[in-house]
Amino acid sequence: MNTDYRALARWPSYFALAWGDLKGIVSTPDHAVRCDTYHERAVALAQTLPNLGGLTAAALKVAAENDAPLGEIREVCHLFQHLLPGLVINVAFFREQLTRS
Repeated sequence: MNTDYRALARWPSYFALAWGDLKGIVSTPDHAVRCDTYHERAVALAQTLPNLGGLTAAALKVAAENDAPLGEIREVCHLFQHLLPGLVINVAFFREQLTRS
């Protein structure tokens, strides 16, 4: 379980209700669209960041291959890149649940 959810589980009565409400939403097309939108926006924003240190893809690949096969590192980056939008959307949903009347 993700550390963010474990942190929220410190309040089990709250988390059980909040997750129960969210659970039916996470597998819907609406949720997937929101996660995809968040992901695309994050990638677009990242592409506009300056490369102040002049780091190149070639230098990163050489450094990465000193530690593990490049494909392994790419897979982990891909995993995080696609898990985080869902996590952010879900945590934002939890926060909004607390503001509803």
